[in-house]
Amino acid sequence: MITYDDLVAGLEDAWLAVGLHEHAFIESVVPATQDRVCKIELFPEHEEPLSSENFPPFLELNFTWSPAHQLLAEGRNLPTEPLDLQWTYTATASVGQERSDTELVRMFQRAVANAFQRFYPAEAAEMEPVMVEVRRVYQGGPERLRLEHTQLVSSTVSDLFEMWPDRDPQTLREVLRIEMQLASAIIANLADAFTPRGRGGYRAVDAA
Repeated sequence: MITYDDLVAGLEDAWLAVGLHEHAFIESVVPATQDRVCKIELFPEHEEPLSSENFPPFLELNFTWSPAHQLLAEGRNLPTEPLDLQWTYTATASVGQERSDTELVRMFQRAVANAFQRFYPAEAAEMEPVMVEVRRVYQGGPERLRLEHTQLVSSTVSDLFEMWPDRDPQTLREVLRIEMQLASAIIANLADAFTPRGRGGYRAVDAA
């Protein structure tokens, strides 16, 4: 069984290996349940300063380490508790992109599907299009609100224990690296679709 620190260290090794870096790394404890919550925002290399015109697609990764996970890590003989990793991808479409919401959603879905096809071709053939939320960000003006940019957001959840059935600590980092390679490929595809001049706004990430 793994510990919380094993999981965090494995994730960090994986995102560094594929060329991502964290903008935020937040750990917190929920007193009522004693859950330990980890939230990480992962970005590719990019130009500074960031603005709505050059904001790259990014990943927010969340997981909750429960008391049950802690007891399992200490060797207690308990039923395995699912350990869900939530992967939330956000891509920014600038106002200059004259496309309908339907077109933007389909662009996002194609980018994700193409990445899955590369790493999990069998599963990709049967995969339903991911759900995508369209969010509009407005800026106040002297007379009326002005649309600043549109965000496209999609989340998936994977149970680490389903991806890692043998529970061999030696294979944990390999599993996490493959998952992070997929995440990096999704970000790169989203950048090609939504970042002005493709990935010209920041250095391309090779997820191979």
